[in-house]
Amino acid sequence: MGERIEMKRFLSFLLILVLAAAPALADPLVLLEDLSEEVSEPYNPDDPSDGVFTYSVRYPRVEQVDEGSTGVNMFYSELFDNETGFTMPMIREAFEGFDSSTVITYTVTCNNDDYFSVLIRKEEANPDVTRVSWTGNVFSRKEGNGNTFSLPKLLGILKSTESDETIQDHKTEKADNTIRDMVWEMIEENEEGIDYNGLSEEVLSHIFFPEEDFYLDENGDPVFYLQPGDVYYDDVPEGTGLLIFPIALEDILDEI
Repeated sequence: MGERIEMKRFLSFLLILVLAAAPALADPLVLLEDLSEEVSEPYNPDDPSDGVFTYSVRYPRVEQVDEGSTGVNMFYSELFDNETGFTMPMIREAFEGFDSSTVITYTVTCNNDDYFSVLIRKEEANPDVTRVSWTGNVFSRKEGNGNTFSLPKLLGILKSTESDETIQDHKTEKADNTIRDMVWEMIEENEEGIDYNGLSEEVLSHIFFPEEDFYLDENGDPVFYLQPGDVYYDDVPEGTGLLIFPIALEDILDEI
C-alpha cells in the first residue's frame, strides 16, 4: 500500500515537471483602439460645387505581448503614417475642385497562437477611377520583425537554415504553379456560378500571384483571391466582392 502511494506521488511530481517544461500557448492578440483618421470637407466652403474631399483610413492596433504583436503594430504604424502623411495630401491636391473619396477599412481573418491575418479593403471614387481593391496581410506570432509573412515561409520553403537560393526559388516556383493549377480547377468547376468573363489560364498567370494574393482564415488555412477589377476590367458587375479560393494548407503541402 505504501509503495503505491509513493508511486502516485512520484508520477504526480513527474507530471508537474512535464507541464512546467511545456511552452504555454499564446492567447489571441487583443485589439486596441484603431489607428484612424477621417476627413470630409469641401475644397471651397463657400461653394460646395467645387468638390468635397473625403478620406477615411482605419488600421488595427494590438496589445503588445510578444515579438509578433510588436511587429504587427510596427507594420501598421508605418502604413498609417505613410497614408496620412503622404497619400492623403497627394490625393487632396490631385483632385482639387472635384469630388474625391477614399475609404480604407479592415477585417481580422485569423487571430490564433501562430498567426494574425488581416484583409484590407480600399474603396476609391474620383474623376480618374471608381474601384474597390483588397490586400491580405499575414503575420507570424513567432517571427515578429515588422514584415508580413509570405506564402513560401508559410509553406516552410524559406527557412533561415536554407542557404541555397536556387533550391528555394525552384520550390517557390513549383508551389506557385501548383496553386495556380488548383485555383484554375476551382474556376473551371465554378461551384458558385460566377461569370468569369472568359478568363483564361494565361490571363490568370498575369493577374494572380500566389505568393502575395492571400490571407488566412480562422483555421490558419490560406484563402487566395482575385481582384474583381482584374477579372472584369472596367465592367465589374454591381455587388461583386472579392473572388476567393480557400485551399487547406495540408492539401497544398501534399501537392508540392
